[in-house]
Amino acid sequence: MEKLLSGDFPFYRFRNLSAYPELMHFVSSGVKNIGFSDRENPEIIQHNRRSLAEAAGFEVERLITARQVHSATVRIVTAEEAGRGALDRESRIPATDALVTNQPGICLMVLSADCVPVLLFEPEKRVVAAVHAGWRGTAAEIVGVTVRVMQEHFGCDPQRVVAAIGPSIGKCCFEVGEEVARVFQQLFPGNQAIVGLGKQPGKYQVDLWEANRKELLACGVKNENIEVAGMCSVCHPDLFFSYRREGEKAGRFGAGIGMKS
Repeated sequence: MEKLLSGDFPFYRFRNLSAYPELMHFVSSGVKNIGFSDRENPEIIQHNRRSLAEAAGFEVERLITARQVHSATVRIVTAEEAGRGALDRESRIPATDALVTNQPGICLMVLSADCVPVLLFEPEKRVVAAVHAGWRGTAAEIVGVTVRVMQEHFGCDPQRVVAAIGPSIGKCCFEVGEEVARVFQQLFPGNQAIVGLGKQPGKYQVDLWEANRKELLACGVKNENIEVAGMCSVCHPDLFFSYRREGEKAGRFGAGIGMKS
């Protein structure tokens, strides 16, 4: 990823997705919270989202977000749904963790404060997706489900899909108990790169970046088409919000993607 500063809201872009001029995408930094909550004045979030839109180059009124519930639910969105969840919580797409569209002029965004944001683009069919993959979504193979939806509904070829795995909690900081570790051991038997011994007795470290990369490979995405940011949200308090580090008071950063009109 490379960091950019346009206006007053620094953000990041992936090198692989930046190769496509018809595409707009971003990962926002943690200098400004863009997640609505009961603790934050909604007018501040609206202002921050407008600032991000101006900096990254999309129309905030055509932004779409969802109520993320750590599922493997994928939703195809249409041009008529542009603006849902853009400047309020009430109009969000309900109970969904991945958004897919083939409509230009729409920005799909997922929010994170440790969970893995994944952005997808199939350049021939011109289909984009934004995926929120927490550990539960990763365990449910949400990125693979999303690629299959792109394939089945739009005729996308997984080998053409370009994927970007964003900043999130890294293996260095994602220490879990035996129950969660067992889920990933069953998904990736014998893969110590994904599940290793923790720093504390009875604890394990899980690599969600590698888990999502393996899931993308398993559904046909080429290794050379996958970029991993490799930036831990917990380790970089100056760059990203982190629920594990900050708890309930943590803000949210966003990862968004869309095709230019």
